[in-house]
Amino acid sequence: MIKRSDLQKISKLDSPKGQLVSLYLPLFQDSNDTDYNIKLKNLLRSADQRYKHEAGKELPDEFDDLFEDIRVYIRDNSTKYGRGIALFATPGKGILASYSMPDTIESSAIVDERANIAPLIRLIEDYAPYCTCIISRDHARMLIGKLDEIEEHSQLEDDEVPGQHDQGGWSQSRYERHIEDHVHRHFKRVAQQLFDMLENNEYHHLILGGPEEVVSGFEETLHQYVTDRVIGHVRILKEANINDVRQNSMDVLEQHITDRKQRLIDAVESESAAGDLGVKGLAATMEALQRGQVMNLIVDHEIRSSGVVCQSCGAMSVTPGEGNTCSYCQASDIRDMDNVIPALITSAFEQGASIAVIDQDDQQEQIGKLGGIGATLRFRVEE
Repeated sequence: MIKRSDLQKISKLDSPKGQLVSLYLPLFQDSNDTDYNIKLKNLLRSADQRYKHEAGKELPDEFDDLFEDIRVYIRDNSTKYGRGIALFATPGKGILASYSMPDTIESSAIVDERANIAPLIRLIEDYAPYCTCIISRDHARMLIGKLDEIEEHSQLEDDEVPGQHDQGGWSQSRYERHIEDHVHRHFKRVAQQLFDMLENNEYHHLILGGPEEVVSGFEETLHQYVTDRVIGHVRILKEANINDVRQNSMDVLEQHITDRKQRLIDAVESESAAGDLGVKGLAATMEALQRGQVMNLIVDHEIRSSGVVCQSCGAMSVTPGEGNTCSYCQASDIRDMDNVIPALITSAFEQGASIAVIDQDDQQEQIGKLGGIGATLRFRVEE
């Protein structure tokens, strides 16, 4: 699973000649070499043509060798990457970095001065690692999920919680208090482990599972930092099959993602309508981004738009300024982009903004009325 620290490394990758290949490709294990060769050939040809159109010049001949190196690398290593691959390469240095991806990743190839990390940003934002903790009165099972995979992390068991046969000569009330004391200590021990795991950045979201009354009592013992990470509950027993745990957890996670995106769309809609801490449409969003105002960016999954990017200051705009120069620094070194959206997403992420890519039909319809893109803002700028 790719991490935010990986994104920082990838964003710093460079090419001696300012020409870096960013490739994303699903890997279907039942496909043959011919399928991959055709797919890769078409992707890389498209990247070549796009670069020629945007930069106004041909790629150097050495890219022929680089494209062949990429083809051979994927042919020889596809099985170790599972369902998809993200790959970054440049002439002279070859393949700089590669990562496993889910098969939901869209095929794309771009040649640019900087790595295209927009698809990775979406994965990081939507599918941060989660922990599912299945709790009972004497046992806890922790699992860590990343994308569509989940694995066992650890288990805690309190062998000292008394059973009914241990009552002996104790009164019923005293014995029940004795049991509850053991249960409480067990809960505190599990709560401490979850806190330690959070401190170690082992998960971002927390899902609690188990009998409803047990989960409710356990949740009261959690540290506030841990409580803040709880996104839902599942009614599942500690003995559940790991595939059932994964499916139940993914259902909770997907609902959390949907609800989060809906809240952001509603916020952009209301704030932009009020002329307050929100903007809608590409031009206004670009302007807010240039000012460092963007706190949450929402983008229609299907939006594509041309634009220009200043190679001197990095500013983006829908059209160039007067005299075909940058609207902000007046530099003449600007580049036309067939699709400026990936660069916009990357810039927002680097400024610390939260990103939500909208891909559900009903939400796409709603954001479509906002121009397909918008943002909530950190602060206002008085005109």
